[in-house]
Amino acid sequence: MERPRTWRACLLWAALALPALTADRLGMNEPRAVWQQSAGVAVLAAAVAVARWRPLVAFALTAVLGLVAAPALFTVSYAPALGVFALLLGLRAERVRPAVVVFGGVGCLGTARIALVGVDPAPEWVVLTGTLLFGCVFPWLGGRYWRQSRQLTAAGWNRAARLEGEQRIAEERARLRERARIAQDMHDSLGHELSLIALRAGALQVAPDLPDHHRTAAADLRAAAADATDRLHRIIGVLREDDEPVSLSPPGETVEQLVARAAESGLPVRWEEPEGGTAAALEPGASPSGSCTGWSARR
Repeated sequence: MERPRTWRACLLWAALALPALTADRLGMNEPRAVWQQSAGVAVLAAAVAVARWRPLVAFALTAVLGLVAAPALFTVSYAPALGVFALLLGLRAERVRPAVVVFGGVGCLGTARIALVGVDPAPEWVVLTGTLLFGCVFPWLGGRYWRQSRQLTAAGWNRAARLEGEQRIAEERARLRERARIAQDMHDSLGHELSLIALRAGALQVAPDLPDHHRTAAADLRAAAADATDRLHRIIGVLREDDEPVSLSPPGETVEQLVARAAESGLPVRWEEPEGGTAAALEPGASPSGSCTGWSARR
């Protein structure tokens, strides 16, 4: 990471130093001594070195360099560097007030220098104002706009990623709820069926005319059905929500239908109406009527 940054800084310094070294030879500026050009290139190198962490210092160094070279601030040698560092100032600096103070200070220093050593104060002051406006303020505003645009783009991508993550979480929760619902339905249905099998096996076990070896087989069947019911409750029942009431009947089946199905299977059952209602016995193959609160096998 540091090596690419170093190379970029070197390329930037070379691009900004090129006008400072060639403008005098091309006749775009008044001739200057070699030491002045060298000092200007050194100041540009220092500005590039601190531009990433201290963009305001980098701009101030370039502005002072321009004022030293020309009271009106504008020179072909340092005008490109002035605009570039003003752009970087807007792009990298968060606060607005320090930049405005520096712009005002550069304007005041330029005005004082024009008043002291200027040859033609009025045109030079116009050039100073234009350089501050078009060479400093406008690039700085462009940098700030660029910065805000990048921040808005990053915030938009972050929001999109967050919404996508929330959507994935919602979909995962929906899948988990559906799996839990299916598991609960399976648990309730299979649990009731296994309980009914165990009840039938118990009724068969106590039948008076059943041989002993069949009675033992019926007892084993009843114990196996009871164990299977317990394991099913432990394995699938953990998916049930804590605040969800335990179902007392298979999904989609009332107690009356459950009693009728038990009677149709060959078990004599008994049901009672609520609030002290009368009890009635159902023979095998019969169907109940009215509302029921409980049923039991009649031995």
